[in-house]
Amino acid sequence: MMCAAFNFPETKFLLFVLPLEYNNLFYQCFTDDVMKTFQLFLLACCCFAFGMNHHASAQQVAGGSAVRTMTLEECLKIAAGDNLDVQSALARINGAAADLKAAQGQYLPTANGSVGYGRSIPLSGTQTTFLGGIPITQEVQQERLNSFSASLNIGYTAFDFFQRENTISQRTHTYEAVNQNVIIARQRALANVRSQYIGVLRAKQVVNVRREDLEVGKKQLDRIKAQRDAGVVAVAAVFAQEADLGTRELNLAQAENDLETAKGTLLTTLGMNPGLSVDMTDTGISTDIKVEDIASFRAMYNNYKAVLDQALSKRVDRSAAQETVKASEAGLAAAKASYFPTIGLGAGWSWGNYQIGGFENSRPFVGANISFNIFDAFQREQGVQNTQVQFSQNQIQLRQAEQRIAADVQNAFIQLNASEKNIDITARGLKAAQQNFDAAEERFKVGAANILDLTTANGNLATAKINRINALYNYIAAQYQMKFALGILDEGEVK
Repeated sequence: MMCAAFNFPETKFLLFVLPLEYNNLFYQCFTDDVMKTFQLFLLACCCFAFGMNHHASAQQVAGGSAVRTMTLEECLKIAAGDNLDVQSALARINGAAADLKAAQGQYLPTANGSVGYGRSIPLSGTQTTFLGGIPITQEVQQERLNSFSASLNIGYTAFDFFQRENTISQRTHTYEAVNQNVIIARQRALANVRSQYIGVLRAKQVVNVRREDLEVGKKQLDRIKAQRDAGVVAVAAVFAQEADLGTRELNLAQAENDLETAKGTLLTTLGMNPGLSVDMTDTGISTDIKVEDIASFRAMYNNYKAVLDQALSKRVDRSAAQETVKASEAGLAAAKASYFPTIGLGAGWSWGNYQIGGFENSRPFVGANISFNIFDAFQREQGVQNTQVQFSQNQIQLRQAEQRIAADVQNAFIQLNASEKNIDITARGLKAAQQNFDAAEERFKVGAANILDLTTANGNLATAKINRINALYNYIAAQYQMKFALGILDEGEVK
């Protein structure tokens, strides 16, 4: 049988099928030129099939099957610009800058001009007059129907009892506070990214432990089945191991679900689609934590009062709260200045005529004025009171910021102390659990232990491994938390 066939995506084309006994007849029916043409046709079909398969593979990668690998450094760079909280804080800068510019513009004079044109509706009628007692009626028509005017006025506030200066001070401090809020938003976003990135790495390690545990369970089940066939163990041991294997599969499924949830949370913080297929690497994050490393880090952050003083001087949220207090204090002074008169200077030029021309009759002028708000239905008093309330609230928020910083430092010390202890505890626990499992497995092989002993020892070992993973990553997170409490985490990346 002679056959030629080609595989295309989703389709198979069979070109021809001939019995072997007709091969000679087939070749005799075609000249050499025809055969060459036919061979070129077959080659073209092969190239077309290869191109279709390559295109399908490229479409599959472009369609989202490829997994994007992201490092912590890459995630931090994305969060610094694409995080929604950061973008919201950046959007407020333009408004604060415009307010400051408008306040500074109060030092400049104001100017306005106007050009007017009017036309009177022509009126016609009769007018009766008496001449020697004889009434005389005549037509009357309005003249000068058009009117033109132009004016230019320049005003300048000479003195307003420092209301203008206090307003500029208020807007300046507000602008500084808004800029510092951008830094705060970036710091919090980067801190969240670090914490969530560690959460993803922790979840990945737990998945690996669960997968290894499942593979061990499968091997144990095969060994127990072989022992049952040999009559060494009862069939109940097989059932017990199968039930334990189901539990391990459930634990693996839960761990994988936790991993995907952690990835989605991180992508959301980055301002990306939480459904993207991504993977995170542990580049730059080492879980090889030595005793001397722990002691060295502790030596830098050992005195609570010194750490708190450093945090109060470094934390941008406290600085932003201080700027807000200064802004409201200046705003209160500006509001109180409205009780005093304002001195203004003015100059201008005006012209009016029934026709365009006669500019020599225009009138320039200069003047000065003092304006005083005698009574405005308590609007001024309301403004002063509202500003006073805002000033008091900002002072309270400053104290709240200081309390929050103290709480962050305290929590950082608590987490650091606990994570240091857990590093040592989980190391000893993992070693003991591994030894216990090895002993239980050997006893089970020789019949000195039952399946329940082996299952319990295996469960304890898996738990000890996961506890060790949590302890290592919790210690890394505690270091980040301490630096964030001090205001030095990612300090050079948030300006």
